[in-house]
Amino acid sequence: MSKKKVNPRRRPLSEADIPRIQDNAIHLAFVIFVSVLKDKFSFSNDEIVRAWVEADKLSEEVLKDGLVKLKDLMEVLHTEYHIDVMK
Repeated sequence: MSKKKVNPRRRPLSEADIPRIQDNAIHLAFVIFVSVLKDKFSFSNDEIVRAWVEADKLSEEVLKDGLVKLKDLMEVLHTEYHIDVMK
């Protein structure tokens, strides 16, 4: 019986990895959304920068500061603006 080789680069996530992964995921989502705003809706560069700054600020309040809950944001979008982003 031969023992299966283990990939040396494969390692379990540490707690230090989680914020980096969250930041990368948020950055990816922002880049995709900004690309759509620019390409499909012709937002000006100033509008893009303002939207980016506000979205970044809100993501900090949700993820790092805990001041805003994601569930509350989804509920407001649903009830006040009739935008369904519920999972």
